[in-house]
Amino acid sequence: MKPKPSKKDNLEVSSAELRAELIEIKDRVGALETIASISNKEVVEKFVRESIPSEQARQILKECEEPRTREYLMAKFGFATSQALDYHLNRLRQGDLVRHHFDDDGKKQMFEWSNLFRRLPKATLAKILNPAKEVAVPHGKNKNRSR
Repeated sequence: MKPKPSKKDNLEVSSAELRAELIEIKDRVGALETIASISNKEVVEKFVRESIPSEQARQILKECEEPRTREYLMAKFGFATSQALDYHLNRLRQGDLVRHHFDDDGKKQMFEWSNLFRRLPKATLAKILNPAKEVAVPHGKNKNRSR
């Protein structure tokens, strides 16, 4: 059992040290996410597809490729209340597809792709975000036809 620290035992930690520690932790977590998404690509892709509950959510996810504010997303998709947007965002966040953070001023909440989603191969991202555009064999051209 550790004794209770006294006032003279207090340590001072600068914000620069804390920031460096936080960056290191984020880098390690990011590396683990990358390894997980690469080694389990099919599982991650299936999970991602199942985590997109509707076409509206897919459109919101597509828009979050770049960091977007709540106000921008509400205006873009015509939501009258933030609760309407939150309905879709919360489900995307539960699936770890979208993350949120605050801008540099700490005033505006921003939404963007999570690292798990961002690290999927570009072709996989395109298939997930544009399911209607999945490659189809043109009519009359059968790949299996022998010559």
